Amino acid sequence: MSGWVERIKREGLSLRLTFLIMLIISLGMTVCLLVASFLSFRSFRALSDATDTYIELQNTAQVLLNASDYLTEEAQCYTVLVDRVHLDRYMDEALVKKRREKAVEAMQEKLPESDALDELKKAMQDSVALMDREYYAMLLVLTAKGDNDIPEPMREVTLSDKDLALSRGGKLALARTMMHDSKYYDQKNMVRRDLENCLENLRVGTHAAQNGSEHQMKTDLTWLMILVILQSLFLILLLWLTTSLGINPLLTAVEHIKKDQRLPIVGANEFRYLAGTYNKMYSAYKKSIDNLSFKASHDELTGTYNRSGFDLIKGSVDLSTTAFLLFDADKFKSVNDSFGHEVGDKVLKKIARILVEHFRTDDYVCRIGGDEFIVLMVHVKQEVRHLIEHKVVQINRDLSDISDNVPPITLSAGVCLCEDGLNADQMLHRSDIALYYVKDHGRNDCCFYRQDMEHVSKVV
Repeated sequence: MSGWVERIKREGLSLRLTFLIMLIISLGMTVCLLVASFLSFRSFRALSDATDTYIELQNTAQVLLNASDYLTEEAQCYTVLVDRVHLDRYMDEALVKKRREKAVEAMQEKLPESDALDELKKAMQDSVALMDREYYAMLLVLTAKGDNDIPEPMREVTLSDKDLALSRGGKLALARTMMHDSKYYDQKNMVRRDLENCLENLRVGTHAAQNGSEHQMKTDLTWLMILVILQSLFLILLLWLTTSLGINPLLTAVEHIKKDQRLPIVGANEFRYLAGTYNKMYSAYKKSIDNLSFKASHDELTGTYNRSGFDLIKGSVDLSTTAFLLFDADKFKSVNDSFGHEVGDKVLKKIARILVEHFRTDDYVCRIGGDEFIVLMVHVKQEVRHLIEHKVVQINRDLSDISDNVPPITLSAGVCLCEDGLNADQMLHRSDIALYYVKDHGRNDCCFYRQDMEHVSKVV
């Protein structure tokens, strides 16, 4: 065990193995979360279904009461108004619509064995018993009117001899009394009490079902919360490992590269291998640079890199993050002609000094021709365009200062920004095209290479 720990300290954790293990754990926890979510959803559905069932059956019981009240209202209206329309409506409800019977059937389907169903059936029985009284009263009205169109269910009702002997007015009065006396309303109240008992049984049963579902849902949600917390802790661990093994070593490496330093051997096993390989290449590069004599790689007049130094540098930098800035002194020949070559050399020295002052120590300033300089800006991106424009303006402003008794001069600059897939010669060629575009359009400016510049002819 101790040997394994020492090996990890020495070689670092394997990034591939670490993330494979993390992936397996993550998939396992994801499956657990999905299962817990499903169980919680199922518990919620059970709770919701219990509530929906209660509401539905409550409405069902209310339908039976509404139908019973409707029959009562139509029977009472018929005995009072003696209008056949109310009798027909009564029969349509009793024989065609049958809302009471349908209500019982609906509860029979949802709760086949329940106290609530028993109470609803009892209410139905009491309602049917109430219909016998309603049939008798409405038959009295039909007989009083001499209406022989008697509905089928009422043909089985037989009026007593005493009631048959009553006058027309007596029959109507008796019918109205039967539909409005206390006996009728006592029977009606029995229907209501049965329905109230039905609703109470529904409420008790639903409450028990809801409690069971709620308890199960709380248990499922507790497990779900525990899994979410574990998943969150796992993600924090994953983020810490990612940062420790990969991101921090990478950021540290970038800073060391910017400072032209060796990379520290830290982080994951794979990154340590990469850093070690880089350090070997870095040492070889530094050794090759150190082996070059200063005189062989630098311009004797200006102290900047010469053409040989430039050729060496362009092969060692990362071209995908390097910008080529090619400078040419505007009308330098007239300076030599007017002031002599000694003054011309002072102008070249001043140009070199100001270029070095305006660029970073990591950048490379090279004199590759008589009055032609090139600057390699390393570790840059495409967004550096505005910075380069600002630098060129400042450089030309400083070169126009004659307080040092050196004649003023301006520079034209052609720029090729970093672009994947280009080699150094291609980037130099493009910056040369951009330079001559500037020369052809007024000088004393900088221009960034574009494809449409390829046709521009060089101007001396």
